[in-house]
Amino acid sequence: MTDHHDDQHDDHCDDYLDDPGSHPALRKYLAFARAPAHGQLLPRPHPRLFADYGGKRVRVVMASRLGDVGVTTDLDAELGYEERVLVRQLDNFSEDP
Repeated sequence: MTDHHDDQHDDHCDDYLDDPGSHPALRKYLAFARAPAHGQLLPRPHPRLFADYGGKRVRVVMASRLGDVGVTTDLDAELGYEERVLVRQLDNFSEDP
């Protein structure tokens, strides 16, 4: 199983939701984050997603309707991103830091 897409998609985060080749933690988080009201109305605990980006461990805290995701190096943060990136720029997905 790969942690990222190897083929040329249009790089929208929704492309990873139904792709069986996407990491399960990524698919679970995106299903939550792309749900109506950004999943905040769904029962807790909400899924968490961590990944490697630019040589650092980051937490994904947002998935945009524009197709990118928000990441932060604050692994305890639930909200507030430092940078917006494409999913294909991330690797080594997991539900734990």
